[in-house]
Amino acid sequence: MDIYVTEIKYEDEALKCYADEETEGLQAASRMIVDSDDMAFIYLLDDGEQFRRVHFVKETWSMLHTHHSAEVILNTDVILTDFWDELDYLVDNIDGNNNYGEAFEIAVKEEFTH
Repeated sequence: MDIYVTEIKYEDEALKCYADEETEGLQAASRMIVDSDDMAFIYLLDDGEQFRRVHFVKETWSMLHTHHSAEVILNTDVILTDFWDELDYLVDNIDGNNNYGEAFEIAVKEEFTH
């Protein structure tokens, strides 16, 4: 199942992310991947049987950049552990790497390297 973050608020020194899908009972997998075609960073959650993908589309990146290192919470009940370590690793890996596609690489550079 894909979960799309539809809103992000910075409150109480945390990035509070909201999605329309239910997240109760899901556990943070402390892993992140990308969908370069859809310009999204994807955090993985575990439901005990399979991974659920939480999409942070390009429109959310400015909030991620502005509030880097804040605790990231999804729907008030799931803390996205290791979020920043995973995101930083991907951003560093994307720079100069043609495997992600030129458009994605440029978009990531524009948002996260200034």
